[in-house]
Amino acid sequence: MTRCFAMLLVCMLVAPPARAQEPDATARLLRDLSEAPGPSGFEEAVRALVVGEYRALGAEIAFDGLGSVLATLPGSPNGPRIMVTAHLDEVGLMVQYITDDGFLRVRNLGGFLDQAYPDQRWTVLGRNGPIQAFSGLPTVHVTPADQRARVWSLSEIFLDVGATSRAEAEGLGIRPGDGIAPWSPFTVLPNGRYAAKAWDDRVGLAVMIAAARRIRAEGIRVPARVVWVATSQEEVGLRGAQTAVDLADADLGISVEAGVAADYPGIGPTQAQERLGRGPGIFLLDSSMIPNRKLRDFFFDVARAEGIPLQTDVLTGYGEDGAEIQLYDTGRPAVNITVPARYLHAHTGVIQRSDFDQAVELLIQVLLRLDADAVAEIGSFEP
Repeated sequence: MTRCFAMLLVCMLVAPPARAQEPDATARLLRDLSEAPGPSGFEEAVRALVVGEYRALGAEIAFDGLGSVLATLPGSPNGPRIMVTAHLDEVGLMVQYITDDGFLRVRNLGGFLDQAYPDQRWTVLGRNGPIQAFSGLPTVHVTPADQRARVWSLSEIFLDVGATSRAEAEGLGIRPGDGIAPWSPFTVLPNGRYAAKAWDDRVGLAVMIAAARRIRAEGIRVPARVVWVATSQEEVGLRGAQTAVDLADADLGISVEAGVAADYPGIGPTQAQERLGRGPGIFLLDSSMIPNRKLRDFFFDVARAEGIPLQTDVLTGYGEDGAEIQLYDTGRPAVNITVPARYLHAHTGVIQRSDFDQAVELLIQVLLRLDADAVAEIGSFEP
C-alpha cells in the first residue's frame, strides 16, 4: 500500500499539467500573431501570417516599399476608399556588436522603459533562424548595497546566447544589425483575459482579420472599398503608414491600436482612462493626432445604436498610424480606435476578450454605414 502511494505521488509530481481548453479560432489568431517575432524592420514572420489570412479570404494583396501589406477583399465596390490599418511591428532591440567573449550589446527599436530590459528572455532573429537569448543581470550576492535599487540603462544591458566567444556567436548566425524580439508565450488567464507580448499592435491586426473573416463568411456588403493595411515600422516613426497611405489612396482612415489601460496600481485617470472589460476605446487626443470630430462622433453614434460600450482616452506620449492618414494629400478624416491593454511596451501585456469582440463588432457596424454620402459629410467643412 505504501509503495503504491509512493508511486502515485511520484507520477503526480512528474506528470505534465492538465492541458488548457483548446482555444477557439479567435484565440488561436491572437496567439499566433502575438507569439510571432516582429520588431521594427524585421516583420517577416508577422507579415507572412497576415498575408496568409487575407489570401485565404481571396483578397488581392499589394505591398509598399517598406513591406506594409495592403489587402482588398473580392467584390469590393467602387465607393469611397477606406483605409483600415494596424501595424505589424513591435518594440524590440537590434544587435549593436558582439563582445570578444560572445555577449551581445544592443540598441532599442522603439520605446521601452529602462526597467524593462534586464532579466528577460528574447529571440534573436539570426540568419540561421531564431536564437534564444537572456538579458543578464548581476546577482544580488555581489552587487554593492548602494547599487541594488538602481535602474540599469540600456548601455549596460547585455544578452547571453550561451556563446563563449565572438566567433561562436557568429557561428550561430548572429550578426550586428540583427533584430531581437521579446519572448513571452501567449497565456490564457481567468476572467476572459489573455496575456502575451506585442499586443501593440498584434491586437489591432487581429481585429482587422477577424472583421474581414466575418465580412466574407457572412456575405456582408460594405458600401465602400475597404483597404486593409498592415503597416511596417510604426514604432520607429509611423514609417510604413507614410508609404502605404499613398498606395491605399484613402478618402478616410481608421487606425486600430492597443489602448492604454489605467486600471492597475501606479497609473491613474490623469494619465489614461481606459479599463479592461468596459469595451473598446477611441482616442480623443494623442501626441500625433486630433481626430476628425465628425468621424469621432460617427463612431459614438454607431456604438450607441448597437449597444456597444465605447470608452474614451485623452493622453500624450503616444503616436499612431492615423496621423499619417490624416496628413495624406490635402488631408483626410481619421480616427484611432483601440482594444484596451495593460503594460504596453513590455514583455507581457493583458487584454480582455470581450473588449476585442466588441471592437470587431463596432468596426463592422461602422463600415456598414460609411457609404459615399456619409464619407462626404464627414469630410465636409461647409458651415
